[in-house]
Amino acid sequence: MRPQPVGREGAVNRTLVGVAALLLSMSGAPVLAIPPPPPNDVRIVRVLDGHTIVVTPYGDPFKVRLACIRAPQFPQGSSALAAKAALEALLQPGAWVSLSTRSKAADGVDLAEITPVGSRVPINLSLVQVGLAALDPLAASPCNQEIYREAELRAKAMQLGLWRPSPGTR
Repeated sequence: MRPQPVGREGAVNRTLVGVAALLLSMSGAPVLAIPPPPPNDVRIVRVLDGHTIVVTPYGDPFKVRLACIRAPQFPQGSSALAAKAALEALLQPGAWVSLSTRSKAADGVDLAEITPVGSRVPINLSLVQVGLAALDPLAASPCNQEIYREAELRAKAMQLGLWRPSPGTR
């Protein structure tokens, strides 16, 4: 604690601080405060792979897997790298996202649709639309399976991402 000046100088300083506080409170100027984020909003810490991220509300970081989709795993080569790169481009560290339709996977990792704050399209669906992920037909999460199925069929028809023919199959 800082010692207060003694005598007349200390009294003047305390008076000035009190007057300043009184004037600020009477000025009607808005007090700027940062409201807490909604309970489902979290910040991106990092992307682990094409369908798993690490997030934090303010405290301890935790993993979240994108619900309703399957993205290629790293042993699957360039498709896995492309899925991770796309997810990293969409979810920059520090960006705020909302988690919805949350549930738990068998391994205890949270499953969620992840939507950037201010957007209406979940990242999960975006990855399916560009062919970097597929609908998980066994998803226990309450995602809108029909929307994901239609997005996958369009990506297949346009031969995007995972659905692109292999170089030797033309």
